[in-house]
Amino acid sequence: MKSLNDKTFISLALMSLGFLLSGCPKAKGPAVEPPPVEDEATAPETPVDATGAALDIGTDFAAVPGVLESVSFSYMSAELSDMARASLKKNAAVLKSVLKDQPSVKVRVEGHCDERGTLEYNLALGERRATAVRGYYATLGLSKAALSTISYGEERPVCTEADDDCWAQNRRGETTLKAATAVRVPLAQ
Repeated sequence: MKSLNDKTFISLALMSLGFLLSGCPKAKGPAVEPPPVEDEATAPETPVDATGAALDIGTDFAAVPGVLESVSFSYMSAELSDMARASLKKNAAVLKSVLKDQPSVKVRVEGHCDERGTLEYNLALGERRATAVRGYYATLGLSKAALSTISYGEERPVCTEADDDCWAQNRRGETTLKAATAVRVPLAQ
């Protein structure tokens, strides 16, 4: 009889422990929605000021759509096309103006690839693309010391479909800006 009492005691003790660990139901209050999570792909666009004369760039590296153009690359290539060079010339004029007025602004060239190829290959190719853009900026009079590069390889696609048009959008070089305070970037005319 003693072993039955021991088993009953152990069973009751485990059940009691289960009830204690499960806790009481929480009182229901007003539903509170969690704040939206922003990632780089869904971050809000940089606002245009009231006159439309400039954009405010924040304190993290950000693209400046409509002002600093991204450039495209051919498949498995880090060579700049004539169209890419023309875009980079426009970008260089804006960057010179920004760096003249605000020398503390950091400029970073990002290299991107499509999803084909190994992770290692795409990181290396993205770095070659970023370096090609940085080198061309240097021939246009920008100091290489003012420009940094980073490769994201295939990690930050702008398009996720598995087709040629989408892959072409992901093979790109982007010029981004960052500063400790808001940066005024002149809009392209």
